[in-house]
Amino acid sequence: MGKFKNIAKIVFLIATTVVAQSGTDKPNFSEALEVIPQESVYVQYNTGLLFAGEYLKYKLYNFNNDTKKISGLSKIAYVALIGRDGTVIVKQKIRLNFGTGYGDFFIPTSVSTGSYKIVGYTEWMKNFGIKHFFQSDIHIINPYQTTPKSYLKQSIDSSQSTIHEIVNAKHKNGITSLSQGNLVKVELNKMDFKKREKISVTISTLNEIASGGTYGISVRKIDSICMPMYATSKDFYANFQNGSTTKIPLKDSNINLPELRGEIISGVIKEKSSGSPVKNQKISISLPGNNFLFKIATSTDEGKFWFNISEEYANMRAAIQVLSDDWENYEIIIDGQQIDYDGLSFSNFFISKEIENFILKRSVQNQIENVYREIKTDSIKQASHKEPFYRKYTTVYNLDDFTRFSSLQETIIEVVNQVSIRKLNNKDRVFEIRPEEGLTDTNLQPMVFVDGLFIKRHEDFMDYSAKKIKTISFSRGKYFLGTQLFQGVISFETIEGDFYNDFHAPYIIDVDLFKPLPQKEYHAQDYSGNKLQKRIPDFRYQLLWEPNLDLSDEDKELVFYASDVVGDYELILEGFTSIGKPVSVKKSFVVR
Repeated sequence: MGKFKNIAKIVFLIATTVVAQSGTDKPNFSEALEVIPQESVYVQYNTGLLFAGEYLKYKLYNFNNDTKKISGLSKIAYVALIGRDGTVIVKQKIRLNFGTGYGDFFIPTSVSTGSYKIVGYTEWMKNFGIKHFFQSDIHIINPYQTTPKSYLKQSIDSSQSTIHEIVNAKHKNGITSLSQGNLVKVELNKMDFKKREKISVTISTLNEIASGGTYGISVRKIDSICMPMYATSKDFYANFQNGSTTKIPLKDSNINLPELRGEIISGVIKEKSSGSPVKNQKISISLPGNNFLFKIATSTDEGKFWFNISEEYANMRAAIQVLSDDWENYEIIIDGQQIDYDGLSFSNFFISKEIENFILKRSVQNQIENVYREIKTDSIKQASHKEPFYRKYTTVYNLDDFTRFSSLQETIIEVVNQVSIRKLNNKDRVFEIRPEEGLTDTNLQPMVFVDGLFIKRHEDFMDYSAKKIKTISFSRGKYFLGTQLFQGVISFETIEGDFYNDFHAPYIIDVDLFKPLPQKEYHAQDYSGNKLQKRIPDFRYQLLWEPNLDLSDEDKELVFYASDVVGDYELILEGFTSIGKPVSVKKSFVVR
């Protein structure tokens, strides 16, 4: 419980100092950041050699550099595939649950043959430079494009052949590498299998420390082409344990805050005329839709603002608004995600004429697999989160239950009790909710949402056709959000549910969201009575990928099936015990 109390204390300290910045005390903010430990990331992935048309699958583990254990500090992490020229080929954001998260990405045919780098990091790690990121080499072969000359070689040299002989000899002998202290034991029901045969694996933990850990397991065919070196959890931990825990001073400006409560969307607000930062300005963000989200932030002395989004969501766009009447005087600039990758070094590899047939065969198999992808598809877990107060209504009016009126004003007067429309001195109309107790405070207005979009200027919605509205819902209490006080909440749901797509206002800034990956349940091939699966080709190189391997039971049995691809396969289990010790187990077998 101690570590969670410390995390809560850090979250509170940062939250209060960010708010305080808009007043005065800038040193307190730096002091709050100084207590946050640095982080390190390890990425377990399924293969170092990929063809265009295949998936790279990964699991990320985040560590606290002070305790040398898996960290629950950051709630978001990033994984990217980087090209030799520093180009970001793929970048993904993943949610961390107790310090781990997982994802995958498809290698499209637009990616050329070459040497690439997979990197992993948190937002907090960006302050200390890319040398602190997780880095590992990935080789990609794209048979659908002309191979760059720098990757071509006339023949396989002797050193390369020697490497293959050593690697293949280990696999054929069925060598098993047990984890540190023999904490985890892996046993296959046998070592030699037929095509599409059932394979059973029993995984045993030898103490409570191991059973309380977090692990991922991959079973994949061993490629006949040399792959780049793969860093095991033990390799990572050896370097990590010997690494320095010295605090690296943070720069005074452009500090990336740790994402302690969820993902951060940040930016700066400036005056258009002078370019000066604007302090103490309230700004909102709406993520419209059925399960919409709404946040309010206040800018600091430097004009900076941060929205913390801890909830899951399905949105691709958000709306940002300045919550003042003189909004046209301000400019909002959303922070970018650019990182300079010039310091990365890349491994070399070569493609020789001798493997031409192998490449052709593999590419044909991948194409066939992708044709049947819909039958073997992974399932997406639905986003879920605790319902916020502004989506909890005491009264709901379904307008189909009442006489339909053309105008919104008529509908409010004739149908909806406790809600009214008032005209301001400037002739604008605003919604008003009668409080549950006491007199109406005309200085307070309700939160108003239409299909989840926050409507700052009520007048802009007043002439909307009531015939397009499905329900009107509201609550009558007083609500604080950030430092903003509202008298009640009104939510209009349209029949089509697409108000945000059609509504345009000059004070709304549309932002494309870089959203975290949805969680998946990975497809598991099953030939036990599944007639449809039995009739289709099976050219899987990846027989099993389970990023959330639960070893809380003393003995865990996993069942999967061989494919139609014969050859040597390798089972790799990676992970860390409950006290952060590495576990790395390898086991090989043959499919004939």
